[in-house]
Amino acid sequence: MNQRISGYFRGMIALGPLPLRPVLGILLSCLAAEASMDNCRFALHYKPKFVASKTIAYLCDDPATTTIEPNYSPNWNSTTKFPNPLPCSSYDYTCEPMGPGQVYLVIGRAGTEGVSAASFGISYGGSNHVGIDPSRVTWTPCANGLSFPNSDGTHGLFPAPGGGLRITWDTGNGCPLASQEVIGGSGAHVVVGVFYVYAYSNDTIRITPNNNIAGGPELAVANCAGITTDLVQVWGLDNVLQYLVGSVGFNEYGFNPCIPINSISQEAPGTPCTTPITPTTWGKVKSRYRNDR
Repeated sequence: MNQRISGYFRGMIALGPLPLRPVLGILLSCLAAEASMDNCRFALHYKPKFVASKTIAYLCDDPATTTIEPNYSPNWNSTTKFPNPLPCSSYDYTCEPMGPGQVYLVIGRAGTEGVSAASFGISYGGSNHVGIDPSRVTWTPCANGLSFPNSDGTHGLFPAPGGGLRITWDTGNGCPLASQEVIGGSGAHVVVGVFYVYAYSNDTIRITPNNNIAGGPELAVANCAGITTDLVQVWGLDNVLQYLVGSVGFNEYGFNPCIPINSISQEAPGTPCTTPITPTTWGKVKSRYRNDR
């Protein structure tokens, strides 16, 4: 689909039926860190709970503008009016403290064509006041198009565990490249959105394929030319789950898919941390016990 389709629905049309794209003779362990849609990583980055300030007033940049506003995302990564973009290989993702926090979803190692839509899912294991409590999870999109959440049929709609989301950027006035930054040698970084979470005990939040689509699981990105890349079809489901999607662990180890496979050994996601991580500041302790009542 090379014809340009204006408006919100262009990305969603691109995320329609996806042709099978077999890839033979390519090993993920030998992949260079080249930036292309085939090599996208769906990475997660943890930050403490957002508190707006005069300098950093927003969770996300506004993709509709031609400039990047100071914001809390890793693409800004600064408490001043001057950005210090963080490559996804340096994200904070493991042994995070209990209590409230923000978890950013960023598509890293993307091509420079620009992203117009994405499809993915979410998983975590909590319940009422246990682990990551689903009632305490909210989602703020950093894309400025339309969102199409779905459910696994057991839990609620995304961002409930097992939910999926198709999300778009408004490309009516062109591709939103300003907020989709090329950072170092790690390709374009596209901030999709941010979860607010509250962890009462050990748990891990994971990106998954969107498992609630009639055509089967998809972890997909559409570029601004309307061309879709479904990483499940490119690499296979097992490779996607093992290598291409990130997780953040609360008192557990997470996983960073942007770290080259052969360069750094990572603990298995979900493995408990050696030393329990608990809130230490008085404000966090008060918040935790107030919310536990």
